[in-house]
Parts: sequence; C-alpha cells; structure tokens
Amino acid sequence: MSAVNDKDIEIVVESLKTNRFDPAEFVERADAAVKMVFDMIPPEARVGMGDSMTLRQIGIIDELRRRGNIVRSQSDVFLTSSNAVTLDGKLVNIDMTGNRVSSMIYGPKRVIVIAGMNKIVPGVDEAIHRIKNVIAPYHARTAGAKTPCAVDGYCTDCKSPGRICSVTTIIEKKPRVTDLAVIIVGEDLGLGWDPDWPEERRKKIASAYEVEMEKRRAAFRPSQG
Repeated sequence: MSAVNDKDIEIVVESLKTNRFDPAEFVERADAAVKMVFDMIPPEARVGMGDSMTLRQIGIIDELRRRGNIVRSQSDVFLTSSNAVTLDGKLVNIDMTGNRVSSMIYGPKRVIVIAGMNKIVPGVDEAIHRIKNVIAPYHARTAGAKTPCAVDGYCTDCKSPGRICSVTTIIEKKPRVTDLAVIIVGEDLGLGWDPDWPEERRKKIASAYEVEMEKRRAAFRPSQG
C-alpha cells in the first residue's frame, strides 16, 4: 500500500463509525489523542493496559500513573493500540498470549484504541500479511525471541515454542456490550510499515520502536549498587 493520504484517513474514520465504534475520531498529533483519552477516562476509573509501543511513545502511561488511574486487572477502561486498521473499519490483531485481544472484546466497560496512521491497511488479508511479515519478525528479532521469523525476517510454518503469533482476532463491528472508541493519529506510532514505503520513513518508525523497547528492558533490569 502506498503512503496513507487524507482520503484514506477519511475513509477509515467513516468506516469505523459505520461499524459502530464510538467515538471514532482523527487527530493530527499524539498530544491531542492523549487529551481526548483523558476526557474519556474519569479520574477515579481503574485503567488496564495492553502491551503497546504506541501508548509508550505518546507518554500516556506515565500521565495516567501520575493521575492514579492504572491498575493491572478488573479495569473499568482498557487502553491499547491495534496492529492494523483496515479501510473498511476493522481492527486486526495477532497476539502470543491473547490477554490483550480478549480485553479488547469483552470485560472492561470501555475500550480505547489509539493507532497511528501507519497502521492503516487496505483490507484484512493485507493486515495479516503485514503483521506476520513485518511486525512479528521485527518485534521477535528486537525482543530476542528464538523464532524462525526473527532469523528469516518473514513468516514460515512456525512450530517454535516461542512463537508469538498464536491468537488472531478481527473486530468487524463494535462488540455488543463493550463501548469501543478508536482514535486515529496523523503520525507514525508503534510498529508497522509497508515495505514499499521510503526507507527513511521505515527507519524512523523502527528507531522509535527500538527506543521504547530499550526503555522497557531498562525498567526490568536489576538496579546496581
């Protein structure tokens, strides 16, 4: 898919609204997305998080912690991103464990998905292909996973015990009892690109992702001294 343009974004937002995601909005910048999320989350709400480089990049995790919102389970609000958003308004995700995607579908009263414009793809087939041949291999290699895709750079018939593509979900419409909001940001956020995009853009996305991965590793390293 060529670089996303204003018309693609308009189509995505209208498709998300047609699929009953509420609200479904576009914002130019990540800081506007943070403000919108804060407006949706009451100060007393318990907030769960899906593991997401997008959330780390926009700084919302630390902001919510400072406000006292974040908990690990039994949340009122679940905040995450999506591996891909199709032009016809579907959310496509692949997980290793499934805790992220299950919480997107059922459990929390409110789910808020924040996705950069680099996550927009033409359709479900393209979404799955990109996840398995761009996102998963790059993530596996960066995380040090021992999977064939981490070595080969593309999806194979993976029987590795460390396989990270175990659960695939396609949210076609708003789940019946879950309020699901989607915010599309006019920036590249998280991991995902089309191989045909200019190398400079792909490198910038990868570099930002690696910065957040290193921050996450540092948080788990034992302190010295």
